[in-house]
Amino acid sequence: MQTPVPGRNPRGSPRVRLISSLAMLAVVIGGVSYYAVRKTNELFDIGVNDHLHCAIAGTYPHQTQRTEMAEGLGGQFAPMLQPLLDADGLSEVLSAHQCTAAGRAYIHIILRRDQTPVSVILTRRGDQEVFPRALGGRVVRAAGIRLHEGTRDGYSVAAFESGAYLAYVVSALPGRQNDELAIRLAPVIDRYTKI
Repeated sequence: MQTPVPGRNPRGSPRVRLISSLAMLAVVIGGVSYYAVRKTNELFDIGVNDHLHCAIAGTYPHQTQRTEMAEGLGGQFAPMLQPLLDADGLSEVLSAHQCTAAGRAYIHIILRRDQTPVSVILTRRGDQEVFPRALGGRVVRAAGIRLHEGTRDGYSVAAFESGAYLAYVVSALPGRQNDELAIRLAPVIDRYTKI
């Protein structure tokens, strides 16, 4: 057994302890930030994949009547179509339908603004599909809803959790325009996904 030497701290100097604590804190913050960015990008990909599958590839139903579009959304979401269009006010609606991409079911409304397709997408949220608390990502609040904003594969994405759903607004519009549209649409989507 060692006997302590007088004047020496057996745990090291306070300075060394402080430096090692700060280094550990930096590692933890870096790990959490990495996880948050990776998880957010995975969740963004869910919306972007459906946008590419339907709106960009053109595989959506080419509907001409609003009644067809409302029926395409199904009973729960048909009443959401007109309030959503009213909240937008500037876009033309191309399609409103239910679809499946990569084995996942979606509710998908395709708008067109200045010849640019804009997807408004809902999909059921899995247990692990939760946006992490933002450390470095862009998050804004719209009517109490936390909107996560970013880009993925060249597309502007705004996404949020609403009840049992993930909701997305995805387009090739400049980020700010896509985000402003999402801020207007989010309260309508939130109202119809929490029924």
